[in-house]
Amino acid sequence: MNKHFRPVKVKCWEKFLEHCNCIYKSTEGSHHKWKCPNCLQPIIFRGSKKEIPPMHIKTNLRTMGIQVEDFYSWMKENC
Repeated sequence: MNKHFRPVKVKCWEKFLEHCNCIYKSTEGSHHKWKCPNCLQPIIFRGSKKEIPPMHIKTNLRTMGIQVEDFYSWMKENC
């Protein structure tokens, strides 16, 4: 596993989703649901927690068609 592969703060993740033109749709329980352009599935994560686990980030990035390394590079500059 990459040494940079670590949990991400929810606020940073939401900022990244907005950067990718994703739109917040709803909250069901503790899960936030976002719709991203060109994604067949919604992006879902626990917004009630302070951080999102690395595997959830990886799964959502795969849905978005974005490389993990590209996300962490963006995060380093913007969060």
